[in-house]
Amino acid sequence: MHWAIFCRVIDNYGDAGVCWRLAVDLAQRGERVTLWIDQPEVLNLLIGPAPHDHSIDIYPWPDSTQSFTVMEVADVVIEAFACDPPAAYVAAMANCAASGKAPVWINLEYLSAEDWVGSNHKLPSPHPRYPLLKHFYFPGFTPDSGGLLREPDLMVSDGPTGTGSPLRIYLFGYAQPALPYWLAAQHDVSLSVAPCPIIAQLDANPVLPGNYRIEQLPFVPQSRFDALLQTHDLLFVRGEDSFVRAQWSALPVFWQIYPQEAATHLVKLKAFYDRYLDPAHLTARERDIFMRFILAWNGCGDRALCGSLWPEILRMRPALQANAQRWRESLLKQADLVTQLRAFVADLVK
Repeated sequence: MHWAIFCRVIDNYGDAGVCWRLAVDLAQRGERVTLWIDQPEVLNLLIGPAPHDHSIDIYPWPDSTQSFTVMEVADVVIEAFACDPPAAYVAAMANCAASGKAPVWINLEYLSAEDWVGSNHKLPSPHPRYPLLKHFYFPGFTPDSGGLLREPDLMVSDGPTGTGSPLRIYLFGYAQPALPYWLAAQHDVSLSVAPCPIIAQLDANPVLPGNYRIEQLPFVPQSRFDALLQTHDLLFVRGEDSFVRAQWSALPVFWQIYPQEAATHLVKLKAFYDRYLDPAHLTARERDIFMRFILAWNGCGDRALCGSLWPEILRMRPALQANAQRWRESLLKQADLVTQLRAFVADLVK
């Protein structure tokens, strides 16, 4: 089948990262894929300079003058994160429906661990004007959700590749007010900082206290990202795509979630860690310490806690590592997103 994915870039590389990973996974399973994106330059960074052999056509977001025929409409139309396909494309979809061959229309939602995800997953929504039906597809962590992106040939490791000094931390985040407090608590640490606003903070304060070494990483194409994560002991990530890949690495995950108005992102943050932090590996006290730290890292609470609680976090490292491996094992029991999505689409077109 022909799949069209529409993507608008909001969270820097996160939206494009999810869409490209989805496109590649579909193409590797024999699907024809067209990806429409409003910032192709972001996608080019994720793809990297090496040629790829995926059968994916990439186009810039259509302008308002572009029109479409029914022959140009894909069998499956995915709008990523409620980005709304161009009006002219939707009109062409309606023309397909009028001729008796309506495309499958999927709204791929943001990932969430909240309890309501399962009851909303796959719900239909009729278009107010056209004879079209859109279905909401929710990625998630439970069997009643749409699962997570995981390619069939995912390389599964057992966590850190070494246990010696220095401690290796991968750092990728939004601007971080708590950074000075956290750095001051470091001892014999190697920080690998990905291209992100934190680099500007470090450049503006080159002599922040703490015992650490900093390596500013170059931008890494998506195809090399997993291998990069595996060279570290702890992962500080942001957004959605790097967040999911960190979980597949079976390393402790410190998530800086994309901030939203009215602090609704904190509800999503808590929902994830309520599932992620397993009482079988972490005591109630340890889970409380971790949550106080991660909330402060996300701007909720005293930012100085990111420094004062860090020694406690380090003492928890063996338990956090066991927790990360257990979490990855539980996710591997679940069918991946593309497998579930293709099955859902197949049911709709019967």
